[in-house]
Amino acid sequence: MKVALTTWNGRVSPVFDVARQVVLIDINEGRVVGRRDEALPGTEPQAQADRLAALGPQTLICGAISKAMAGLLAAVNIRVIPFTAGDVEKVLAAWLAGNLPDPALSMPGCCGRRHRQRAGGRCREKTLLTKEGREGIMKVIVTGSGGTLTDAVDPRFGRASQFLLVDIDTGVMTPHDNAQNLNAAQGAGIQAAETVVRLGAQAVITGNVGPKAFRVLDAAGVKVFLVKDGSVAEAITQFKKGELSETKASNVEGHWA
Repeated sequence: MKVALTTWNGRVSPVFDVARQVVLIDINEGRVVGRRDEALPGTEPQAQADRLAALGPQTLICGAISKAMAGLLAAVNIRVIPFTAGDVEKVLAAWLAGNLPDPALSMPGCCGRRHRQRAGGRCREKTLLTKEGREGIMKVIVTGSGGTLTDAVDPRFGRASQFLLVDIDTGVMTPHDNAQNLNAAQGAGIQAAETVVRLGAQAVITGNVGPKAFRVLDAAGVKVFLVKDGSVAEAITQFKKGELSETKASNVEGHWA
């Protein structure tokens, strides 16, 4: 049999819908007898599903995956083990031992210690309502022009200067530099979205988001809230008060954001 694992720098890539590479493993009597790297288009859902189907795996181990994509793979009888994270070799070893899904090898914020339920092909927390009306959102990334709460919100997503990861309950903020995407020739939005997923955020607050980045975030179940201006601290306050509306689509072309 064959199993495919999406890969990115030696780890399971965070979102299958835009993954560009898989390692295809040949298994015989529970042992690896062959492996090779194969490219994926990472573009349109049907093209992605068709390419994987042509490679012939019976099982796909991946990170986040959209409901639509999961449906396309189910139609060609590919079993999906989603929301998996970690070193490819460790994940493969766990699968061979029959230990997947494993909370220790799950994406941050998904299938972990909190009580969750499956819904629509995604792993979602049961609704956790607070007085501000938030639903299960514990960690939020705000795009910042600098690395502090007093810095202005960066209106760009993919080319934001900083990603500020804020724990909504504790108020603890951790800045993450986005220099690798700031001057990227292309693909900044997708790469930035994958970074957000790896950091375990359940929501993003930014000024603008392009279509490709939104697609990745949506596939991973990350909500997007738009804010016009103000500081990062002000944006977090607005979010807590329920003054920011969730956007259901991109609002700018990808080349700008």
